[in-house]
Amino acid sequence: MTRRSFELTTTIAAAPAEVIDFLMDLTQHRGLHPYLESAVVVAAGVDTEGPWTQWRVHERPRLGPFRYSIRFPARMLRSSATSMVGTVQAAPGCSLVTTTTASLVGGQTVLSEITRVTAPLLLVGYMTSQARIAHARTYALLPGEFSRPR
Repeated sequence: MTRRSFELTTTIAAAPAEVIDFLMDLTQHRGLHPYLESAVVVAAGVDTEGPWTQWRVHERPRLGPFRYSIRFPARMLRSSATSMVGTVQAAPGCSLVTTTTASLVGGQTVLSEITRVTAPLLLVGYMTSQARIAHARTYALLPGEFSRPR
């Protein structure tokens, strides 16, 4: 298995806990995440690491000009009031782990995410590229979500 990672940051006019609340609910990512078709909660609970939600996700990423469907489990863990960890098992041997933190800086939230991609050598570049495209678009549009009345 090969690993790659990338980091994204954005600034949002909202409280850190509110931003993490929003991100924990994958149904709210539709329209922000370019590949997301649907997300359905299949389980939820609390363990020693914090409250978590298990999702069944349907995405339609691109391979050149073509789109294809992929369905996979995703687990969102609220690790603190201002942080979360997302774990996606996209296919056997192919995973993404995101660690997200929200910090109050100058009256706004600075949201940072580190994404770690693990996949076979032949797939890791493609998976990292697709994850970066999707997450960068989400991070670019996220501040606008909080500028609208909620």
